[in-house]
Amino acid sequence: MVFNNILVPYDGSVSSLRAFNKAIELSKQHNSHIKVVSCLDIGNLGGWYIDKRINKDIMKKAKKITEDLFSKLDSIAKKNAVSVDFKIIESNNTVKSIISFTKSKKIDLVIMGSSGRGSFDKILLGSVSNGVLQKAKCSVLITK
Repeated sequence: MVFNNILVPYDGSVSSLRAFNKAIELSKQHNSHIKVVSCLDIGNLGGWYIDKRINKDIMKKAKKITEDLFSKLDSIAKKNAVSVDFKIIESNNTVKSIISFTKSKKIDLVIMGSSGRGSFDKILLGSVSNGVLQKAKCSVLITK
């Protein structure tokens, strides 16, 4: 099986970094293109009582942090001579956003960590990983 387009949902966790490194490895084997996406949860910025301007400031800071993380991943990709695109998505539902992205970008393979920054670290398979695994129409590789 050939994988032309590999997607790595990235949240800055150790698990998602392992997934990115696996994507680099497979990309070199298959001459694939990697797309990295980070979903910023706009529904989880604060309570209804918080001034909307504060939410915009929080999102701006979150995007900056994500861009800094992407810069580190880009360095890894360049060292390995692998082509990578990065995308930040503001989302109310991370799983739906990832699934939509896989369809719109004709993704052949999703590589993601078994758990990320979710609040339920005790669960063996994270809720986002499980959701993508259940709903994706393409192959999904879960890394540990």
